[in-house]
Amino acid sequence: MKKLKIYKIALCCVALVGLNNCTSVTSDPQPQTAVSADKAIVTPTGARAALYGAYDALQANASANAFNSYMGLQYLFFPDLQGGNLRWTGTFTDWSQASTRTMLTDNASASTTWQQIYYAVNTTNNLIAQVPKINDPSFTDQKTIIGEAYFLRAYHYFNLLRYWGDVPIVTDPTLDITPSSFPVRALKADVYTLVLSDMDQAIANLPTKNANGRATIYSAYALKARVHLYRGEWQNAIDATNMIIGKAAFSLVPSFTDLFLKQNTAEAIWEIQFNSTDKGFQAFYLFSSTLGGRNEVRPSPALQSAYAANDARIIKTTDYNEHIKYYRVSTGDDHTIAFRLAEMYLIRAEAQNELNQVAAAYADINIIRNRAGIGNANISLQTDQAGLRDEIFLQRRLELALEGHYFFDLVRTGRAATTLANWNNNQALWPIPQREIQANPNLIQNPGY
Repeated sequence: MKKLKIYKIALCCVALVGLNNCTSVTSDPQPQTAVSADKAIVTPTGARAALYGAYDALQANASANAFNSYMGLQYLFFPDLQGGNLRWTGTFTDWSQASTRTMLTDNASASTTWQQIYYAVNTTNNLIAQVPKINDPSFTDQKTIIGEAYFLRAYHYFNLLRYWGDVPIVTDPTLDITPSSFPVRALKADVYTLVLSDMDQAIANLPTKNANGRATIYSAYALKARVHLYRGEWQNAIDATNMIIGKAAFSLVPSFTDLFLKQNTAEAIWEIQFNSTDKGFQAFYLFSSTLGGRNEVRPSPALQSAYAANDARIIKTTDYNEHIKYYRVSTGDDHTIAFRLAEMYLIRAEAQNELNQVAAAYADINIIRNRAGIGNANISLQTDQAGLRDEIFLQRRLELALEGHYFFDLVRTGRAATTLANWNNNQALWPIPQREIQANPNLIQNPGY
């Protein structure tokens, strides 16, 4: 996903995140910040350029103000900041609001994250609308591109659901916005219906192998497993994980730290690529100024104390300078591992336990524990569903810390009220950004804001 040239874009309206018109792409398939579908996506070359732009939307800015507000920073870190795995140690007010779960409707990070995700949605809408129309015998990757577009759109809408609940469904390319086209918020159930439908389309079109950073059929099954987990559809979650666990293409990396030191390992199912051009800011925001960062956040003492002393995954509260998860401060090329095999074991263990398949869940959780170097769980848990439920939750926290899960896990399992100080249920969702409410009178604010 190397980005050699970015074309200037013109915002067509501030309503619904300023979805963009843009100039046409060149014959060189480089990523574009947006595409005019009826002009650019008419050849295989144009389709490939638009696809690269769709992946680039996971990393780069939709506007100068959208400072890596998606998978290179905010969306990745805020779940741990809100849940208490990270503590705020910097100067940005919007990060402070996240840490205390006192988000205001004008919170800059919430606004730019909404904007960036809907911008990303629009890139996939263009592909889904235009790529099937290309009739060219040389277009041998047409089916794959269609599958990737559906996968990315499903991923974006699932991410919107987690932070905002009911959100507008926009599936047509947005080239112009008028008051008559202002969308309303769709019910969460209807958004899930779209996500599941898009995943079916993705699975039908995606290959088993693809270039680093691009989706495969296993990426779609991983997203499907996560969606069913959130919906409490336990057997469906198990079935999806079983499409990945045991496949020759995937294995747990024996050394936990090698996951992040080596990149694109056999454990990664979908790993979002960053490089010196498309930088992520994970390490920069963690490391102290003496080590080249800004130390906006730091792992909390509560997170550190949750680990056993001999746990290979331990994340310490001192100046963040270890090669755990993110450390490439100057180059910004730490990848974001969106899905990995360990998460599939954790999902399967949780689903099995909820179906009272406790012994099977116990076996899966021990696979995770043993890779971490802490040995099997207490043997009594293989018949103790409630106790194993707590152990699975703990292992998710320890295994997936700083990977964008903890707050969502607290909310979906009902633990937020007993874990987080000064909790009220309105904090489970972010406010709809005030700029969107002002631009689109059809949007209704979330309760409590």
